[in-house]
Amino acid sequence: MAPHTPSHMSPAQAAQAAGVSRWAIMRAINSHKLKAHRDNRNNWQVSTEDLDLWCAHSVRQQQTAHPDASLELREKLAGETARADAAERARDQAETDRDKWRNMAEKLAERPKQWWRWR
Repeated sequence: MAPHTPSHMSPAQAAQAAGVSRWAIMRAINSHKLKAHRDNRNNWQVSTEDLDLWCAHSVRQQQTAHPDASLELREKLAGETARADAAERARDQAETDRDKWRNMAEKLAERPKQWWRWR
């Protein structure tokens, strides 16, 4: 916890400090895994010590990614983006060719058949 956090926090504040949802805090309170008490206004209050203890045993700590992993992922993303762009260009070219062939076929179908041209 940061040194400026109050000694008692609401479940929402505790959730923000612990990096979990408010519902996770409420589940922990209801299952008695996280100690909390109600104040005079019937609101839950969680002490920072109890929250730290609960976080140490319950909350998964984020693993820091290897610095080269993000670079590798960016390169992989760039490669996949280039492949997708190339596939899109190929599809557009195929559609253009299809339309040209269709137009030619329609023009040929409109012509009357002349089997014996020399007569």
